[in-house]
Amino acid sequence: MTTLQKRIRARPGLEPVLTTGRMDLSRAAILALLPTLGPSSRLALTIREPGALLKVLAAYDGRSDALLILSGELAPDDAQALAADAEATAVVSDRPEIPGALSPDSVLSEGSADQDAVTRQDMETRWIMTTSGTTGRPKMVNHTLAGLARTVRPTRPDGLAPVWGLTYAPTCFAGLQVVLQAVLGGGRLVAPPLSAPIGDRLAGFAAAKVTHLSATPTLWRHMLMHPSSAKLPLRQITLGGEIVDQALLDTLRARFPNAKLTHIYASTETGVGFSVKDGLEGFPASWLNDAPDGIALRITGDTLWIRVRGTPSEYLGPMRLTRDADGFVDTLDRVGRQADRVVFLGRDTGVVNVGGVKVYPETVERVLNASPAVAACRVIARKNPISGEILVAEVVPMQTPENPDTFKAELIKYCRTCLPPAAVPALVRLADRLDVNSAGKLSRS
Repeated sequence: MTTLQKRIRARPGLEPVLTTGRMDLSRAAILALLPTLGPSSRLALTIREPGALLKVLAAYDGRSDALLILSGELAPDDAQALAADAEATAVVSDRPEIPGALSPDSVLSEGSADQDAVTRQDMETRWIMTTSGTTGRPKMVNHTLAGLARTVRPTRPDGLAPVWGLTYAPTCFAGLQVVLQAVLGGGRLVAPPLSAPIGDRLAGFAAAKVTHLSATPTLWRHMLMHPSSAKLPLRQITLGGEIVDQALLDTLRARFPNAKLTHIYASTETGVGFSVKDGLEGFPASWLNDAPDGIALRITGDTLWIRVRGTPSEYLGPMRLTRDADGFVDTLDRVGRQADRVVFLGRDTGVVNVGGVKVYPETVERVLNASPAVAACRVIARKNPISGEILVAEVVPMQTPENPDTFKAELIKYCRTCLPPAAVPALVRLADRLDVNSAGKLSRS
């Protein structure tokens, strides 16, 4: 059985493994860590510091029955409730507001990693991830390290070791993917405080010569608004977590002509699905017959279903993923065919009923984001006594308009040329920025 520590031991070297504003964490330091809690422990982790989280994960993978990874921003009551639901024997946290939690340092000790590797008996540890909880309390999903690290690719011996920048919370699915890719793939991870202004984080990435950066489309739009983003020596750009539109891909290509562009389809429920590297939105329709990386794709109605190789993930508790007889999971993502591409339209759970017509806010956002006058946008629904609901577009302009009313009217006129009547926003509001959740996605509450 290959544990996290064993995989770190086998990885090509770059020291330190992880750099934050508070610590430089080396591979040797990780390998010297031993657990202080017994092998039957089941830990709930709500840890904000990436280095502290990595140390606990490395020490307890293979030694613990389960590791429940909770957001560092989760309310204390919710964290304790989820820990109880998972039957955790201890809560480990660097957050003083979590009652009764053990500190990360208190559950770790230093020892002889070489001797321990010979004498210890490893067990299969379940890594339990949580969904974002945008529609209620987060759901818990069982994973394994092998499944979570399925797409990790080691640095080639003749290649330049990557320097990854962390834009996500390390406890969310996308953030953990970056941590594993950097730590296991032979690179280094630069993790500035997520509470720092985005301009400061970009300056830190540039100073550390970050070459690989993964973020949601929303975060990429925010970063592109900062001139300091042009100083990043990027070789790899990765997008995920939200629908990726062609306008953003084209903007990133123009800003970073020497970087490879990859957008990833993944979710906490299904794990890593597939990655698209041709610079086009959506994915090739041919993948419905022959998908890469051992996965299988199917469209039922207008919803995407996916089957990944390896042990399928599942919710913890009585709830079950919607799975058909062939093992395909309903992603709840609506898609459409456009020539030789399949493009994403929106989430089944986010559809808006405007006068009896179903509209996906993401489809309207895709049109607005294609306008050169728009830096970022969010489309939300508001109750209306006549049509049931109306659409409101919150827009961050590329430049402050001289006449805001004229700017709004022009945007609505632009939408009328590209969208059916029900999908045209009834109102446009201007904003300086748009809120994001801990996973870097647009906050739609």
